[in-house]
Amino acid sequence: MKIRRPAFDAIQAHGADGYPNEICGIMLGPQGERTVTDVRRARNIIVERSRDRYEIDPLDHIRIQREADEAGLDIIGYYHSHPDHPARASVFDTERAWAGYVYVIVSVENGKPVDANAFVAANDGGPFRDEPLEIT
Repeated sequence: MKIRRPAFDAIQAHGADGYPNEICGIMLGPQGERTVTDVRRARNIIVERSRDRYEIDPLDHIRIQREADEAGLDIIGYYHSHPDHPARASVFDTERAWAGYVYVIVSVENGKPVDANAFVAANDGGPFRDEPLEIT
């Protein structure tokens, strides 16, 4: 998957801003392409375990989908952070994944983004496979 530098920088900035909690958002790009050109922040509705769990606010998801449709964009995938943990998918992440979307995880240590990886689920609920992440 390709991701434009400004979109990637926005994901990292969101991770730093939300530290020490997990943040989440949606990645958008031109229809029919696998290139992320824009990202939208979404609210993490998990409160009690927000340091190691996320769930995108359904109202944000609907709003962002509408914005994407109006702009002629597709949802390419989703992103979230792992505060003080590696940028690897957890069992929780994998079980909630939808097939066909790219998931980017950014590791944020002590408030600073340090690593990012991308994954694609073979089926709803996983398993994940690594997806090459090309920042352009």
